[in-house]
Amino acid sequence: MDNNEADGMPIHIEVADIPSTSGIREIEQSLEAESLEDHGSENPDKERPTRGPISKLDATLKGLMGEANLRYARGDIETAKRMCFEVIRQCPEATEPYFTLSQIYENVNRKKYKGYLLLAAHLEPSNTGLVNRLAEVSLQDNNIEGAIRWYSRGIKYYPRNIEFHLKRLELLKQRDVELAGYSRMVLMAKTTLANNLAPSDHELMLSLVMEIAKERFKQKEYFRAIEVLKIPMRKIPNKVTKDVINMLLELLLICERYLECLDIFTQYCGFEFDISITDDNKIVMNAYKIPDNLEIDLKTHFIIFLVKLTTENLYSPLIDKMVIEGDVELFGDLYLDIADALLAKKHYTEALKLLIPLVKSKRFSQAAVWLKYGECLAGCKLDDMAIEAYYTVMTMAPTHIEVLYPLGKLLIEQGKKEEAMLVLNKDLTGNVLDVAVLLEKLKLLEQIEDWEGYWKSVDLLLSRHCIVLKNYEELNDVISHSRKFQEKVNAVNRVRAFRGDPPCVPSSLVSTREPPVEAEFELFRKILQKAMDQKRYPLLQKYVFMGLSSKKFTNYYDELMLLGLYSCIYNNDSYHANIFVKYILLKYPDNNLIWTLLNHVIVKIVDSRHVRFLDRRLHHERQKHLLMLANNQIPSGNSMVAINIYTKEFKKTNSPLYALLLGIACMQHYFYTGVDKTKRKLLAELVTYLFHHYGKLRSKQAEQEVYFNLGRLYQQMGVSYLAEYYYKKVFEVRNEMLEKYPDTLCLNREAAYNLHLLYRNSGNVTAARKVLFEHIVV
Repeated sequence: MDNNEADGMPIHIEVADIPSTSGIREIEQSLEAESLEDHGSENPDKERPTRGPISKLDATLKGLMGEANLRYARGDIETAKRMCFEVIRQCPEATEPYFTLSQIYENVNRKKYKGYLLLAAHLEPSNTGLVNRLAEVSLQDNNIEGAIRWYSRGIKYYPRNIEFHLKRLELLKQRDVELAGYSRMVLMAKTTLANNLAPSDHELMLSLVMEIAKERFKQKEYFRAIEVLKIPMRKIPNKVTKDVINMLLELLLICERYLECLDIFTQYCGFEFDISITDDNKIVMNAYKIPDNLEIDLKTHFIIFLVKLTTENLYSPLIDKMVIEGDVELFGDLYLDIADALLAKKHYTEALKLLIPLVKSKRFSQAAVWLKYGECLAGCKLDDMAIEAYYTVMTMAPTHIEVLYPLGKLLIEQGKKEEAMLVLNKDLTGNVLDVAVLLEKLKLLEQIEDWEGYWKSVDLLLSRHCIVLKNYEELNDVISHSRKFQEKVNAVNRVRAFRGDPPCVPSSLVSTREPPVEAEFELFRKILQKAMDQKRYPLLQKYVFMGLSSKKFTNYYDELMLLGLYSCIYNNDSYHANIFVKYILLKYPDNNLIWTLLNHVIVKIVDSRHVRFLDRRLHHERQKHLLMLANNQIPSGNSMVAINIYTKEFKKTNSPLYALLLGIACMQHYFYTGVDKTKRKLLAELVTYLFHHYGKLRSKQAEQEVYFNLGRLYQQMGVSYLAEYYYKKVFEVRNEMLEKYPDTLCLNREAAYNLHLLYRNSGNVTAARKVLFEHIVV
């Protein structure tokens, strides 16, 4: 501000944009709230009176403000400004001085003009003149969003100001042209306008609601469409047209709001009903009286209404009369609407009454109608006629993909598998894949055990959203969860470019009748199980890795990682198995099964990555990883490393587990060829001590386990008589745990098998056979 202003009133205004609140999202929320409101009143024709501004100034300040305006009019600008600042100092919440200051700066300083105007509007938001002026200022600055917000503010305070509605609607349409995605806002603005129109504007109201309802219908927003169509029902019931009634009935039937349908039929169509309501709020139609000369559209909706109520005794005569008296060439589309409703309820016999004249007509004998006709015939168990109708569809429309599934299914049911295969293999279009047909084809291929065709079809099914892998080197590129689908495609293409293979091109097929993701993943599991049952382990691994590249299975990533681990184990792919098991182990460190699987993978692995991995984890979970390190040293020949680890832990804990593990490690070292006789003797004594010490530390409930392990120890060391003694002790043990869980805890069969080996190796075949018959043979 200039120096004179600063002397009079130190106000600093910085306005970057008008208004300075949020953007399009705020407009959308405002429109949403408006469209849900009903501003109707008892006398909607009478406009709400525009209230004049209520001044907050006392008589003295009003006089000063009047003098300021007079000075401004005479051209004494500086005096007028000082007077305005004085009014602001004494009464800062008054609107008048800010408005006068905005007029002073209108042609001098546009920034200050907008700032003072904004302050005035903020202090008196219901002033329509200020709102309108600020909207115009926004438009002059090419700020359409700002203008929309100002008109929305004006509508908030004066919802019956139609001029504001029309201006806002025009601006929203202009935004529609400039930016895509604003049609919802236009629809909401039109809904608000329709809600606030007076009955005298009934033609505009009816035109608006029909336009909005049709658009909502296209977008399948049926409930919103119904609410819009109810506006004229509520405001101008005597002016409602048949078009509105028909569309409202159609929407109510789609949404299954049958009680409201009854109200429409009674209030607007002249029907009379005798109905009763059951305990579960279902309508039972006892009788009805239909008005004379009822329009065919309303009669059609009434028949559909009766069909949906499942009142066959009531709607059947109406259908018969319609078929006899109606002209199928004129009203065939209405016949189709009724037939669709009957098919949805599986009333095939009644639907045939309508479909037979349709397929015989000149205008409506088309492939889509023949398809419905075939469905009706199949529902009536007229399979041969249905097959003929489906073949007619294929003749009339060779690219009609919808016919393949029902035709193939019927042929399969009749045992015509070869003919069904020819139908399901038909490539009717070059770029459309009917997933339902493909799934039926998979079932058929499985039935006839054409496994080569089955796996090719699986490739096609998964190619919709997966990368079809061809080489072992591509497997590693699809594992990462952090990579997006296209990044995985690019990585696979780099491998193929190196090999000189053609690149991977994502499927361009347009899929129809897509199953839900949950259903498809369940089918995917069954496909993997089929590969597992046939021991096709490379295929099993391939499909799991394809699943990991899927755009649809992202929510099943953890399960796919576990399936990938198993597929790698079965396919002896320790490299990728190591990747999977580390990922799962880091996510579920307390899962004992995963630790067991890690141990299984490490046994077959050819590099030392697992050692580095365990070393890194050692600081986080010392106990568990020490065991893993020790356990994996024994099969690799480093028994001394395991002995050192077990010894330290045994000294710390005196645990029976570490006594047993240390004994096993020492016994393993006992059999190495590099151990001399003296050391071997000491190891034998140490092993014996450790195993007996382990037996003492175990509880009485584990007595059978102790005897069994001692028997194994002496059998391994070649002391047969002690092994026999402890194995026989296993048979003598009786306790409540063994009686409660005999199949889980009892070791009688294991001990008997080992004992029979002792007898057989010693040449006592009779004793060996006796042990088997007593304890193992079922």
